[in-house]
Amino acid sequence: MRAPPRRPASGWVQLAVALLLPLNLDLLLQLLQPAELLQRREEVYGALSLVALLLVLLTRHLPALRPYRRALGLAGFGYALIHGWLAILHVFHGDLSNVLFLNPATQAGVGAGLLALVLLLPLALTSTDAARRRMGRHWKTLHRLGPPLTLLSAVHTAWIGVHFSLWPLTWGAALLLALSVALYVWPRRRPPVPVRRPS
Repeated sequence: MRAPPRRPASGWVQLAVALLLPLNLDLLLQLLQPAELLQRREEVYGALSLVALLLVLLTRHLPALRPYRRALGLAGFGYALIHGWLAILHVFHGDLSNVLFLNPATQAGVGAGLLALVLLLPLALTSTDAARRRMGRHWKTLHRLGPPLTLLSAVHTAWIGVHFSLWPLTWGAALLLALSVALYVWPRRRPPVPVRRPS
């Protein structure tokens, strides 16, 4: 006799986990206090955001991850939000208008990241079961933006890495971008349909 399938945690529990993970990580980074890591904190959060969003794509092919899709998506958005906030504080010295002093190519890279973050906001706000019921079929249409926004985030990461000579970040983002495209276009495996034999 098979054990009943485990039910995923409620939306509120997954939301709490998604919010607590970035906070705990930030506290850990401050506790360890490695100077270089603290200076690059926004890059760490950006990379974690991209990994979390990539794992959401991976749930298309790994059923074991599907119960955690919501938590991964919210964590990806939370990491991206912290990444953007830290970048404004430490890279642009608290004034986003300083982006105008960058060259046009780098401005475009920053703009790609900002666009991805803004477009991820409605997905995060409508990630509850209540929002899904209220929006009906429009909910699925909205959340189909998730994979393209993951690709846009990877483009932003690789683009910024090139222009700031962050080569490990660039190559890592390029690899994640290629993997994201592969996961997005690769067809999902569907369970075989049982063939009924005539009695």
